[in-house]
Amino acid sequence: MSLTKKGVLANGSVTIAENAYLHIPRKECPGLNIRGPQAQVSLLAWVRRGLKSTTPHECEAIAGMWNETQRKRQYCLFLNIRLHGSSDQVCGHISGIGGPTVGEKWCVDVSIGKSPVLLDEWTFVAMTYDGQQIRSYHNGRFDAHEGRNPYAYPQGIFDGGEDGSDFTVGAVHRLGQIGNDFCGDLSGLAVFDRALTDQEISHIHQAYPLPQSERVQVLASGLAFPEGPVFAKDGSLWGVELQGQSLVQFQNGQLKRYHVGGKPNGLALHKNGELWFCDAEKNAVRAFDPATGLTKTLLEQVDGKPLNAPNDLAFDQSGNLVFTCPGDSRQQPTGYVAVLAIDGTARIIAQGLYFPNGLAFSADGKQLFVAETYRHRIWKGGWEQTTCQWTDANVWAQVEGPAGPGGPDGLAMGEDGNLYVAVYGTGKIQVINKLGKVSHALALPGHNPTNCAFDPAGNLGLVITEAQQGQLLTYRSSLKGIIS
Repeated sequence: MSLTKKGVLANGSVTIAENAYLHIPRKECPGLNIRGPQAQVSLLAWVRRGLKSTTPHECEAIAGMWNETQRKRQYCLFLNIRLHGSSDQVCGHISGIGGPTVGEKWCVDVSIGKSPVLLDEWTFVAMTYDGQQIRSYHNGRFDAHEGRNPYAYPQGIFDGGEDGSDFTVGAVHRLGQIGNDFCGDLSGLAVFDRALTDQEISHIHQAYPLPQSERVQVLASGLAFPEGPVFAKDGSLWGVELQGQSLVQFQNGQLKRYHVGGKPNGLALHKNGELWFCDAEKNAVRAFDPATGLTKTLLEQVDGKPLNAPNDLAFDQSGNLVFTCPGDSRQQPTGYVAVLAIDGTARIIAQGLYFPNGLAFSADGKQLFVAETYRHRIWKGGWEQTTCQWTDANVWAQVEGPAGPGGPDGLAMGEDGNLYVAVYGTGKIQVINKLGKVSHALALPGHNPTNCAFDPAGNLGLVITEAQQGQLLTYRSSLKGIIS
């Protein structure tokens, strides 16, 4: 662990690394040993959540008296308990029996808020228990979540006796060892032996304002409908100008254009260093060689017919190219998804779609996601690299789209296991969790985000192309691209 001079309380914080934690032996903290059938408790913390190797599937313990191994659970403030379709939220755990909930493998008596606790952002999190209900709070506000917060629990708090749980910070004892790590910064922690009111928690939040940071910054402006961000092996950022007939390179703060003609749309980096792109005007998949400045046409037909306004594309781990052809399928389901295999053959693998658009592979390459813009939904199916088959494809997520034209456009898979969706017409990147639910949204200055990509080096975070204002944006994040 390390101490820093940045934080919320007294301008300081402790950085808790993965597999690290703090603890106070039970005998040394009698004031924290809150227990009994009439007991009440409030636990407040100021945290900046970081990414850890198990973030997508493991809960994160902030602090409390909670020993699952010895069945000595009392109370604990958690994040990211993945129950009932939830993830990333503030969770207040209380146990009146010490062991798992009757009939369950784990203790599931927990209040789960609705708002996600974002990575790399200071957040005030809290829980209270008044002997009847557990309540979770997010940034000074009771974070109501129907059926989950508040959570009725009149059983009181378990008395662990002399050999009960220690008070731990950043982890709890479970499965015979310390786990459920919290990874990030902790600037303050407070425990009360009574349930604070909503007004008291709001007042505390106002008394200790959170540091504000500008997450969205403009990298470049004056672009003619930018699309298709992708990072090259040298760290430079590339994109296209759909209405500018050009590919663009952003490197060292400078923007350089390469005229290729047509209407370049999606962009993907081939393992040989070439930039392959869809051309919606020439109805072709083309390639640009940065080393020579030359372009060539790779594909113009599929199943004996001309390509129908190809839009976006992505390589799988074997080098097969999957691409979408929406054509004019806004009103009729005539759009399709096709593949150009490494042996040079091309065929349609899915059809009957309303404007298929962005696409992305999962981190392991075994799942393929496709955005269907004019139905405001995301499809997901298995991907067989050897046979180039998209199997068991079904609607996986509904996306909150605009009332008029637009909807889910480009996609990017984050190393946190979430799918980041540029939703054209809304001014937002919507974040979809592993369960296919919209977790939260990232607000942008422009109304028409077209695509997004994570920087594999982690320097620029999530890069976004925005067409209304013609900008290349960065949303600062510690997340990196899953495929370099």
